Amino acid sequence: MYEDMMKDLKEKMQPVVEITEINKKAAEKLIALQTSCVTDLFNAGLGQVKAMSEIREPKAAIELQVKFFKDVEAKITDVAEQEIATLTEVRDQLSEIVEKSMSEITELPASYSYFQDFSKFMPTFFETEKAEPKKAPAKAAPRKAAAPATSAA
Repeated sequence: MYEDMMKDLKEKMQPVVEITEINKKAAEKLIALQTSCVTDLFNAGLGQVKAMSEIREPKAAIELQVKFFKDVEAKITDVAEQEIATLTEVRDQLSEIVEKSMSEITELPASYSYFQDFSKFMPTFFETEKAEPKKAPAKAAPRKAAAPATSAA
């Protein structure tokens, strides 16, 4: 019985394991994209500083800056598109798992057979009928205050 219950529990928890694995892979991919982007931007910035230090004409400096910012924009746009594609793919995979799990939820009552075995040992815990609620004890009548004691002086 224990082995069957553990096997069923493992099967029921499989969607959670799959979701965790999907999230882990997505996080690894997003972190790799961000790391690559930051490294590329840092290297591009260093290259830009070096190139700017060699330029003597203001017009050439402006053109170089415009090109630099267009390249940075293209890099950031590319990374953002890759991240959106990754997140969309993850969303689709997670939706598929959730939908599959929801369709299998109708099988849940069959798994209660294990708990029916436990009901032999704990019948009051698994009762389906409600016991009548206990009535609150009647309140005692309030006591009358005693008269103050007189002191003989």
